[in-house]
Order: sequence, then structure tokens, then C-alpha cells
Amino acid sequence: MIEKVEIKNLKVAEHLSEETLAFTASIWINGKKVGDAKNAGHGGMTDVDLWDRKGEQVTRNNELHDELREYVKQFTWESFDKEQVTHRVDTYIDELVSEEDERQHLKRFCRGKTAFRVPGDTYEEGQYQILKHKFTKEVAKALRDKHGEDVFILNETV
Repeated sequence: MIEKVEIKNLKVAEHLSEETLAFTASIWINGKKVGDAKNAGHGGMTDVDLWDRKGEQVTRNNELHDELREYVKQFTWESFDKEQVTHRVDTYIDELVSEEDERQHLKRFCRGKTAFRVPGDTYEEGQYQILKHKFTKEVAKALRDKHGEDVFILNETV
């Protein structure tokens, strides 16, 4: 039974991305690496390859693919027409890849500095106040002492 699906080892090739994100990634189910995903970035579907290893032999795991196909049906995404659409395996993996890509971008953005938002202030999407100090527990404590417990510190989320 599938309880958790994760994307790891994401490698994005932005220079190859045209209509979709070009990437390769590992697929992990319930804490075990079970396959790979890739997209060439030309607008086509993401290729999802799930395999079964028995010693030296690697074969396609159709049973796990069928189980994953059923698992992802519980999730939806919003289409361009603002309709809720049930996920397929490839669209679900694309969503996980997109989330991980965003997390990696934010992690790079936070490198060497602390990004935060003060409660009650208004911010544009993606806008943060920047403290030119590497994020540490002491920096977080100082921000909370100054701005209150509800200060949002981006570094704590990535």
C-alpha cells in the first residue's frame, strides 16, 4: 500500500526547458527508491519508469505502476480553465517535481542571508525583508524578539 511518494535527486536542465521543465529525478515510494522520471522539456508528457530489482535483474514493475495510478487519483490539480482535474501518474510526478524545484530555488535564494516577513506588513508575491546574516537559531530568536512570535522566516521552511 502506497503511503508516501517523494521525488529525490532532482536535476533540472533549464537550458533545455522549452514548453515544460526538462529534468531527471528519482521516485521514492514509502522510503524506497523504485524508479525514475524524466522530461525532455519539449512539451511532452513526463516519462515514469518504475522497476523491480531482484539481484542483478531489473524489470519494469507494472503492478506498482498500477498501484501508483490508483493512488494518485485521490489528488487533483487546477487546469488552465480553473477546473479541478484528477491526477494521472505523470501529472502527479510533475507536481512533485515542481514543488521540489521551487524548494531548491528558495533554498538557493536564502543562502547566506535570512528572508522574513513581519506580521501586519504587506508583501508582493515572492517579496521578503532580507537580513544580511546567515540564518541561525540566534537570528531567528532575535527576529522573534523584535517582531513577535508570528514573524515568518522563509529559511525555516526550505
